[in-house]
Amino acid sequence: LQPRILMHSSMRGLFGRVALGAKTLARRTAAIAGGGAALAVVSTAAPALCEPAAAKSPPFVLGGERYDQTTFMGRLATIQELIDIRSVLTTDEELAIAQDRLAEFKRLGRLPDGVTDDDMWGAQKMVGAIIHGPTGEKMFLPGRMSMFVPMNVPVTAGMIMARSVPATLFWQWGNQTYNVVNNYVCRAGPEVEYSALAQSYALAVTASCTIAVGAGKLLKVYPRLQSLGILVPYFAVISAGTCNVAFTRMDEIQNGIDVADADGNVLGRSISAGRLAVFKTVTTRSMFVPLCSLLLPPLMVRGVVAAGIFSAGSTGAFVFEVAAVAFALAVGLPAALALQPVQMEIDVASLEPQFQSLKKADGSPITHVYASKGL
Repeated sequence: LQPRILMHSSMRGLFGRVALGAKTLARRTAAIAGGGAALAVVSTAAPALCEPAAAKSPPFVLGGERYDQTTFMGRLATIQELIDIRSVLTTDEELAIAQDRLAEFKRLGRLPDGVTDDDMWGAQKMVGAIIHGPTGEKMFLPGRMSMFVPMNVPVTAGMIMARSVPATLFWQWGNQTYNVVNNYVCRAGPEVEYSALAQSYALAVTASCTIAVGAGKLLKVYPRLQSLGILVPYFAVISAGTCNVAFTRMDEIQNGIDVADADGNVLGRSISAGRLAVFKTVTTRSMFVPLCSLLLPPLMVRGVVAAGIFSAGSTGAFVFEVAAVAFALAVGLPAALALQPVQMEIDVASLEPQFQSLKKADGSPITHVYASKGL
């Protein structure tokens, strides 16, 4: 989720919406609970929308994919498993059992006794949603992609309520701070030094907030820009998002990420692969998720107001708008992430020279390597 106050400025110009009336802070704050309840329904139901029809599980492959990654629907099913909000309810005991099953499969080279392919796919899904692949550590809960939508609800409410520059800056800071946490937790590379992370955080938040607030002021100074519709806020949103991703994952750009062969054996660290991973993240999540957040909520709110269900500026309209943003994110996030496979297949010709003369155990040349682009 990106600058909501900017979205509202443009959408009011585009759709001629009635400006939100002055409401007391207490009334608006209480309404967030209603938005949270609506979010719970949306977030719980969203996984079911993307789950494929029940079918026999394919033979389990350690580190492999359950669904066909050459199709959008296959990638969508995979992403939905990774960001399933239900994974936050997983206990440490359940996670340990899943990890033990994967370790036993690796040791035996086959299914453990009494365990089915479906059990193994479920174990790999659970571990993939909770454990950070490059480090093997449990991901910080608020920063997991499964928490992306729930964590954005209070931020969204705050941005909608903001009516002053200090309030706008505060919520923009909160928004971009969470984006930094999310980008760091879901990065493709291993651990980075905290000093470098602190510098990246300062740069990301400063650049993102400057772009977001500056674009809002630009619309006020040059009202004719509102005739461009969502183009101005959209470019501001993706610019802020790109800065956030780039600065937060600067270590991947400068030092690269690990690449592996088809069997999962790490071959080394590639700077070219690291830059490609960040680029693919920007061109999927940062560029496509904002489209849903910019288009769907204003249209939905305009529709319920026109139908007389809620009056403009009412508490009901506010709650509905927050829920609409949650719905847009719940639908748009997995769709955007599914535009490209999480696991990149990279031609060695596009990488550094040390990866272009490697050979397999049988002596044949390695033509492609694999790496995660992160979420």
